[in-house]
Amino acid sequence: MASGQSRARSAARTEVEATLPPARPSEERRSSSRHYRRAQRDRGAETRAQLVEAALDVFGRLGFEGATTREIAKAAGANLAAIVYHFGSKEALHLAVAEHVASRIASSVGPALAEAANPAASATPEAARTMFGRLIETYVEVMVGSAEAERWARFIVREQMQPSAAFDVIYGIMGGSVGIATRLIATALGRPEDEEIRLRAFAMFGQVLVFRVAQALVLRRMGWTAIGARERAEIKRIVISHVEAILGGGAKS
Repeated sequence: MASGQSRARSAARTEVEATLPPARPSEERRSSSRHYRRAQRDRGAETRAQLVEAALDVFGRLGFEGATTREIAKAAGANLAAIVYHFGSKEALHLAVAEHVASRIASSVGPALAEAANPAASATPEAARTMFGRLIETYVEVMVGSAEAERWARFIVREQMQPSAAFDVIYGIMGGSVGIATRLIATALGRPEDEEIRLRAFAMFGQVLVFRVAQALVLRRMGWTAIGARERAEIKRIVISHVEAILGGGAKS
């Protein structure tokens, strides 16, 4: 009787096994495991990027103290634990956002800055004036023409008002830009890089930034609904005329 039951169980196992796919070779299993791990890494990188983008918006609107990790996670469509997993803390996430902003600005203006940093760009007053004009035109396009720049500006303005460790990251790109601009202005005016020249550099960059950080005021006063290609071209024309008046007039005196 027991022998009959054993044979029946064996036959059942054989029938079930016949419906299963053949066992994969070990190499195929290893390949599948690698694909799985790569997919996990890709999903992890995507979640991290979503958290940074969400944090940029929330930190920009509410500031570091006002923003909560719960709200950031919700905006990113991620679990709260994902912030701890990917960044460790709210402070580290804040720094990651600063690094993201600095990286995006650097990639946008980097080619123009590299060209402006070339010694040939400041070899003569004429070359320096020309290069500074190109640099300012680039900043108009990036800061006024990019919708992404609105979120950068909110984050950066908060860091200007209440500097944190994130400001050091932002300063890395902004300070470098102003340093290059200062050298170009000094060469164009035939003067040393003194306090006045540094102030002129800030003032000339400021005439671009106002169209981003005070855009609501600009739109209402100008009667514009948005800053599009036509408006941006007009802003660029006015800003460049100011630059030419300052640098051209100073070089001749």
